Amino acid sequence: MKIKRIEIIPVTIPLKKKVAISFITWEKVEYVITKFYTDEGIVGIGESAPWAPISRESQETVVGLASKHLAPLLIGEDPFDVEKIWWKMDTVIPGMGMAKAALDLPLYDIMGKALNVPVYKLLGGKATEAFPLVGLVGLGTVKEMIDETMDWIRQGYRSMRIKTGRGLREDVQSIKAIREAVGPEIRLRVDANQAYSTPMAIRVIKALEPYGIEIAEQPTAWYDFEGLARVTAAVDTPVMPHESLYSIYDAIQLDRMGAGNVYGLKIYRPGGVTLAKKLATYMELRNIPMFVCSCVELAVSTAASAHFAVASYRNIKFASEMSGPVGLEDDIAESAVQIKDGMAAIVDRPGYGVELDEKRMKKYRGEIITIK
Repeated sequence: MKIKRIEIIPVTIPLKKKVAISFITWEKVEYVITKFYTDEGIVGIGESAPWAPISRESQETVVGLASKHLAPLLIGEDPFDVEKIWWKMDTVIPGMGMAKAALDLPLYDIMGKALNVPVYKLLGGKATEAFPLVGLVGLGTVKEMIDETMDWIRQGYRSMRIKTGRGLREDVQSIKAIREAVGPEIRLRVDANQAYSTPMAIRVIKALEPYGIEIAEQPTAWYDFEGLARVTAAVDTPVMPHESLYSIYDAIQLDRMGAGNVYGLKIYRPGGVTLAKKLATYMELRNIPMFVCSCVELAVSTAASAHFAVASYRNIKFASEMSGPVGLEDDIAESAVQIKDGMAAIVDRPGYGVELDEKRMKKYRGEIITIK
């Protein structure tokens, strides 16, 4: 089997409602969808979900790098030759995991379809039938944040990721009120999105600890690994690098420095399924707990993340994220992930089990770039 044509397609879809974090308000999400056509008639699809303020890559950089430098290398290659393809891509451009993820995900979709098995079968099979999810609560008034939290609970969610980063008094006020509203059984994690200096991050997390937070996500600047290590050593709450964790090499350096002790793994950030597998193996060998993290993906990446989660579940210690299906105004395909009562399960079909809706694609896509 050979790859004979690749399409690279920018897609932009609005959120159902604005999401405010510590330094910006999020209104829409920009994606890159890829389609690989093979000489045997099998079409594989992929997705990358870059968001420049936190991902270091944008829709424009992913499209440009993939179309000009990377995709031409894949024409004529066997999609089963994953390591060879990665060797070629890494030789031309080091790093840039999100651009490469857009070209990695279709390989597994093709392999699954060719073998007539779901992608999780290629990753070792299912370790679980379903896994728990976390609801996302953006910044707002205390009442708005409580109402949003309660809405997730009514949908069956038992874990929440609460946006923070507005200051010591404001963060304590909102988390204290949410804890009082939900009671002791609901798990709360906080995400300051780099809002704090190292000393202030320590003060804020310590002040929040009486309210039972299970994770403090990215309290300090993404580049300040040393500061994050100081926070990790000073607080009892597990600390999670997010914006700091972009590549496998970031993970190794963070681990060596003791900068964080829980990792959220995004399927497209280290470099698609291929590098996510390698990073998950490293975390398992180092006994670093993880969960699958989200950036409000479309159906393709959501499905890829779910396949990865069920196959890697033995090392997933916290609720994962699948916020795309519930946060977006629309999608470009029907979901292949069943979300019910705060749990996610896979619809068993070959590959990722996702078929693009070309009518909806046309509504949200930009110019299609074809490589052949």
